[in-house]
Amino acid sequence: MTHTNAVTAYYDGLCPICRHEMAGYVRRAPDLIQLHDCNGDMPGDVDRDAALASLHVRLPDGLVVDGWAAFLAIWERTPGWGWLAWLTRPAWIRIPLDRVYRLIAPYRPRQTCRDDVCARSD
Repeated sequence: MTHTNAVTAYYDGLCPICRHEMAGYVRRAPDLIQLHDCNGDMPGDVDRDAALASLHVRLPDGLVVDGWAAFLAIWERTPGWGWLAWLTRPAWIRIPLDRVYRLIAPYRPRQTCRDDVCARSD
């Protein structure tokens, strides 16, 4: 059963680090965090390239946030991670962390697909 405070995380399923991290959040909060791989079908209001460039999360009210705000939305719902959301929410911390995240995100490892088949190894 999905909780009314659940979020949907649009993440890069071809990134082994992303898959591992998102799976950890879902294990801790399966009713609060739903995953959507950006390499598949996408809802019309979420741009695939933007979602592959930085984590995007749909909040319960339908608003889509990205970057550090997306992590905050996930951490607030994940048992054991709320302290990190609280610690990094103030603008003087959140804004620089968001900039750093956006700088390093393009350098994450990604698996490649050939002939529409992706070899995944974890």
